Amino acid sequence: MSSRIGYNREEVICSGGFFLKKRAIAALALTAALFFAGCATDTEGTEGGTYFVQFDMQRQNVFIDGEQIGASEFTSLSGKMRGRIAALEEEFSADLAGSDLSRVNAAAAGETVSVSGDTMEAFTLAESYASLTGGSFSPALFPLTELWKFSPAYEGRYNDPRPSPSADEIAAAKAVSDLSLFDADVGAKTITKAQSGAKLDFGGIAKGYMSDAALALLLGQYEGRQVDAIFSVMSNSILLGQKVNKDGTRRNYTASVTNPRYDPEEPADAGLYIVELSDCALTTSADNYRFYVYDGRIYPHIIDGSTGEPANNGVISITIVMPLSVPHAGAFSDALSTAGFCMPLTDALAFYEEMNGIYGCTAAVITADFRYYVIGDAQVIGRKQFAQYANDNLGANNDVDAIREVFTRADPEDASDVVIPCEEELAYRERMAAQSA
Repeated sequence: MSSRIGYNREEVICSGGFFLKKRAIAALALTAALFFAGCATDTEGTEGGTYFVQFDMQRQNVFIDGEQIGASEFTSLSGKMRGRIAALEEEFSADLAGSDLSRVNAAAAGETVSVSGDTMEAFTLAESYASLTGGSFSPALFPLTELWKFSPAYEGRYNDPRPSPSADEIAAAKAVSDLSLFDADVGAKTITKAQSGAKLDFGGIAKGYMSDAALALLLGQYEGRQVDAIFSVMSNSILLGQKVNKDGTRRNYTASVTNPRYDPEEPADAGLYIVELSDCALTTSADNYRFYVYDGRIYPHIIDGSTGEPANNGVISITIVMPLSVPHAGAFSDALSTAGFCMPLTDALAFYEEMNGIYGCTAAVITADFRYYVIGDAQVIGRKQFAQYANDNLGANNDVDAIREVFTRADPEDASDVVIPCEEELAYRERMAAQSA
């Protein structure tokens, strides 16, 4: 019997989908992390053009005062949103010549660099999130990112197996990967570095910031009106209002979290689902985007500033659901999804519990033993539960007993900082090592 889950795919948002194709691991860097159901056949979806950052929005998912947006109006709106995102990328990119971050990173010690209002706001937000997370999230780790060959200069080679840098090289990069080396004058919109080797990278916040900016533009254009819409900027998505059905009725959104360990020879499949979502930002960070396997270990692009090495706490995926009532929900969820990779697992779960108490956010954390932990109130369920949910709510007709569960829900109180990879995880690493070779 098939273990596939059947449902109307237009009902489900797919999150965290850094889709790995057979013998095409290097293509990961160019793959958008979030796809909306139906976008493959919707010619009115938008892409990020020649830019690295991918923006996706479908006309079928945008409703103004309960009516689907018209084609020409959608084209205009999506063009404005895409333009806003592209403009931010030109400021935030550490790779584009002349960007604010490129100029800051190239500056000599003591040199003051003028930046845009957006760059200054993103920097101050990143500073606040770095403080909140005790440094587990930091925008100042670019020297370490370069050292481990995960910077844009190594695009196409991210997955090449390679030995680790020396202890001396790591120590030298750590010494300049310190946020305190940057002094920002918010009023003057300037940034000054104490050491020339210090460099910024907004990779852990930019997607969320761009989502927030696009949302502000959307709401500003339709101020005072009911707007229901979903859109994504890479792995960060905004779920605004509710899904509007063809008959005018409404229901909350459903999102799937792509299984980061599915067989690359099989179609991408969801590992978890999040149901009954509305008015939230949704971000997934995973270790199957920009990574390599060496000597049986996965080295992801997420750098742990405390060790100076790629994160290695047993976590393979983190999804954050942040209410839009929280200021800068997109940027905040983006930073939080990264931070959990750089804490011991029990500390990460305790931290998310604290964030849930303050901000009402939810964290779904998947580990290499194929367990998952949920902190917060969002309804995160496995494939078998979702099969039944789809039968009851999405018009599906699944044989629930035939559905194979991928991950097992675990009690956060039973979590351990020692995560022992399961057989499926070890098999995945072997596949990835063989393909990258």
